[in-house]
Amino acid sequence: MRNIQLFRVLVLSAGIIYTSSNQADDLVDFECSFAITEGRQSVQTFNLTEDVYKCLKYSGYKDLAVVNSEQQIVPFRLTAPTQKRDIKTHTKDITFYQEPAATSYKTGDQIRRIAGLTGVGSGNETDSQWLDKNTFYSSLILEQKKSDDVLKSITINRTISDVPVSSTVIIESSNDLQHWTTLLSPLNILYLPGTKNNLQSNVLKITTSKAAKYLRLATLSNIENFTAEIASITGEYETSTFRTAPLQWSSVGALQRIEEKGAWLMSLNDLRPVSHIRFTPAEYIVFYQGAIYSKPHINPVSQENQKQARRDAKRKIKTLIKNTVHDPHVPQSTPANPWRYTTSFTQYKINTGTDSLTSSDIHISPIQSKNWKFVFQQPRITDSSQLPEIEIGWRPSQVTFIAQGAGPFRLLAGNLEVPMKQNFPGQLVSLNEDIEVVELITPALLDTIESQATSKQDTPGLFNLKKILLWITLIIGVVLMAAMAYQLSIKMKIEN
Repeated sequence: MRNIQLFRVLVLSAGIIYTSSNQADDLVDFECSFAITEGRQSVQTFNLTEDVYKCLKYSGYKDLAVVNSEQQIVPFRLTAPTQKRDIKTHTKDITFYQEPAATSYKTGDQIRRIAGLTGVGSGNETDSQWLDKNTFYSSLILEQKKSDDVLKSITINRTISDVPVSSTVIIESSNDLQHWTTLLSPLNILYLPGTKNNLQSNVLKITTSKAAKYLRLATLSNIENFTAEIASITGEYETSTFRTAPLQWSSVGALQRIEEKGAWLMSLNDLRPVSHIRFTPAEYIVFYQGAIYSKPHINPVSQENQKQARRDAKRKIKTLIKNTVHDPHVPQSTPANPWRYTTSFTQYKINTGTDSLTSSDIHISPIQSKNWKFVFQQPRITDSSQLPEIEIGWRPSQVTFIAQGAGPFRLLAGNLEVPMKQNFPGQLVSLNEDIEVVELITPALLDTIESQATSKQDTPGLFNLKKILLWITLIIGVVLMAAMAYQLSIKMKIEN
C-alpha cells in the first residue's frame, strides 16, 4: 500500500514537471541564439544573416522563433527581400499638332459627341444653336515618345491675350489615329487675363496609367480655334526605380563525381536560399550546356523518425494479417527519384580577339537545399579540370515580428523539433514603411557586449535541469513498479 502511494506521488510529480517545462524544452533545444537590437515601435523587422542559415535544420525556416525576455514566442512572419521604390519627377515639352477639320466638322458631329461626353448639351442641338451659344470645337494631337516614364500631368501654355477663355477638355488616346478611347472625365481650363494679375488654371492631371502613342485634346471653348492660341505644352513625368537588396555571393567547393553519366554533385553546408548561380569557365573551355537538379532537404533526424514509424506500422499490419499470400505479378514499390529538375543552363565566355562575350548569371526561384546536381551535356566532362568554378548568389529573407512583452528580443534557430508558432495578424501586413528596422547582433559581437556588461536575460544552458529531473522521476517510477511486480509475484507463489 505504501509503494502504491509513493508511485502515485511520482506520477503526479512527473506530470507537473512535464507541463511546466514543455515550453522551456522547445526553447532550450535551439542551438543558436541571436540578440536583436533595441527598438521603440510595436512592429519591427530585420534581415537574416549568414550565421542564421548555418544553424537551420529545416528548409522553409520551420525551426525559427522570436522570443521576448520571458522566453515567450511572439508572432512573426518571413518574407522575401522587399523592393524599395525610388520616384523622380521631371518635365519636358510635348510635341503637338493641330488636328485639321472643316467648318462643318467643327460644328457638326464632333461638337455633338464632345457635348454629350461633357454634359453641356443633349447632343441633339443644331449647328446654328451651337453658334448662338458661342461654343466652338477644336482639337490637338499630342505625340508621346516611347519611354518607361509615366505621364502624370499636362500644362497648357496659351499665348498672351486680353480675351478671357474657358474651355472644357476631353483627353482621348490612340495608337493608330483611327480608334480613340476616352481616358478621363471632362476637365476645365480657365484663363482670366488682367492688368495686375493673370489668373489661369491650365494643368490637367492624368490619373490613368494606360500608355498610348497619341493623345487628343478635344475642347469646347467660348472662342473659335482655341487650340491655335496654344504656345506650348509641358508634361510632368514620373520615373520609378526599384532597388532590391544586393546579392551575396559565395564560392562553393569542388564538385564531386557521381555514377550518373556527365553528372557532378555540389554540396552546401547550410540552407541559404540560392537564387543565382555563376560559372567561371575552366581553361580552354568556353561553352557549357546542361541542366541543374536539386534535392529537397529533409532533416535526417525527423526522416529517421518517420522511417521508424513506418516500420512499426508495417510490423503491426503483418501481425494482424498473417496469412497474406504475396502475388508475384504485383509490381513492388521503388523509392522515388529524389532529384527535382531546377533549370537548364547555357553558359559561355567567347573571346573575339579584342573583346569577349559573357553569358548572364543563371536565375532561379530561391531554393533551400544542401545537395545540387549538375548534368553537363556539352562538353561531356570526364575530368575535374574541365569543371567551371561555381558561385552561388542569395538574398537573406526578412523577419517581421510583433514586439510583444518585455525586451530585449532574441532570434532562436536550429531545433530538431519544429516549435509551435503564433500566426502573424494579416491586418498588419499593410503597414510597410511604418515598420521599424532593427538588426541582428552577430555572435562574436554579442560575446563582446555581454563581457562588458552583465545581462539580466536568462540564456538557455547546455543542460535542461527540468528535463533531467523528469527523467530521474520516471526512472524511479519504473524501478518502483518493477519492485512492486516482483513482490506481487513472490506473494502469489507463496499463496499457491
